[in-house]
Amino acid sequence: MGYYEMLYILSASLSDEETEEMIGKINSFIQSNGGRVVDEKRWGKKNLAYPIAKADTGYYVLSHVEIPVDTVSGIKHLAKINENFLRVMIIKKERPAIKESSTEKEAEENVGS
Repeated sequence: MGYYEMLYILSASLSDEETEEMIGKINSFIQSNGGRVVDEKRWGKKNLAYPIAKADTGYYVLSHVEIPVDTVSGIKHLAKINENFLRVMIIKKERPAIKESSTEKEAEENVGS
């Protein structure tokens, strides 16, 4: 199981319901292949740096996922056959360090006293 950062751009011409459906489709594909979505940030509609398929704007979604290695090609294939995906970029990342909350640190300090 690998940890990946995935940025994908959906067509801005989709309605809100269709956009939610496409995001749900990608997330359910990840879960059905034994992976999980760790974090998801929806950046919303933004201007593209250059036109893609005659589109000037797109709906950006940034996700951090844990997926098996062979699922990466499946996600790329899913995006390639669906015209509502303008671009998909998947990058292997190191797992982020888990930050302790301040209450956990205080509890540990009080135990040591």
